[in-house]
Amino acid sequence: MATTSFNPHWSRIDQHRQHRQQHQPKPPSSQGQGQRVHYNQRLRDGFDEEWKDRDVEVEHVKGTNVNIVRGRVVDVSKYWLKLFVNNQVVYLNKAYIITIKPAEIESGGSGERDVGRKE
Repeated sequence: MATTSFNPHWSRIDQHRQHRQQHQPKPPSSQGQGQRVHYNQRLRDGFDEEWKDRDVEVEHVKGTNVNIVRGRVVDVSKYWLKLFVNNQVVYLNKAYIITIKPAEIESGGSGERDVGRKE
């Protein structure tokens, strides 16, 4: 008949887990870093919603070249921008984007209807 013996290693692990649950870690010190942020405040992940439904000029890296794409931001996700460029949908990976600027698109190039516009 096998008997279980007391293992002091497992009791120390249980003590450590209980200690961690009781003592929550303190927020990191932000001395000398300018503006202080309360540790419960959620920081903004990005400015994606500002660019949605706007005409933009995106500078991105493709291999060793830097390309510029002008279009309208249709949708945004965590890793991608969905642009409407020259009546086509183009997806750009955010990891390769250098800059995004507001842009003026020629009429009809952004996919909008030009009905009723004054030129």
